Amino acid sequence: MSKRKVNLVIICEDTQQECFARRFLYGMGWEKHQLRIQKSPSGRGSGEQWVREKYVEEIRNHSRRNVRYAIAALVDGDTTGVSGRIQQFDNECIEQGVSVRSAADEVAIIIPTRNIETWINYLKGEEVDEYSIYPKLRYESECQPAVDKLLKMCKASGLPDEAPSSLKAACEEFRQRIQE
Repeated sequence: MSKRKVNLVIICEDTQQECFARRFLYGMGWEKHQLRIQKSPSGRGSGEQWVREKYVEEIRNHSRRNVRYAIAALVDGDTTGVSGRIQQFDNECIEQGVSVRSAADEVAIIIPTRNIETWINYLKGEEVDEYSIYPKLRYESECQPAVDKLLKMCKASGLPDEAPSSLKAACEEFRQRIQE
């Protein structure tokens, strides 16, 4: 694989999202030194709010630097959903006086809805919806078989029609904004 021209900053809510993202990105050819992970400190308020605030900070820094890197914010959709969360991110940028991302920006907002466990359960072959709460894994690394299945789908024909809509939206975000 050719050497990547961009590095990637990942901003996420928790260790499960971090583990899922790392496994996926490594499977897509990214190397450890190309990633910078920023994870919400546990027990210090809303992880979703922390991700939004850190996202605005990264967007602000991104526009000031001469180096190129991509940004991926990973945040649960909860009951807000994909479009509602994206609107919250845009509103946060506007409130902080930062430009909202454009279609050409290498900035993705990945929103598993209801949460990352929805995707994991779907990829394990279970029937899911984006409204129910699914149990957390005992160990975050237990998501590896699910991520491996997602990688196979991404590298082959793509996601099936019955895949959760937030997972389809995330794949599109990744493909259009991050992936070379």
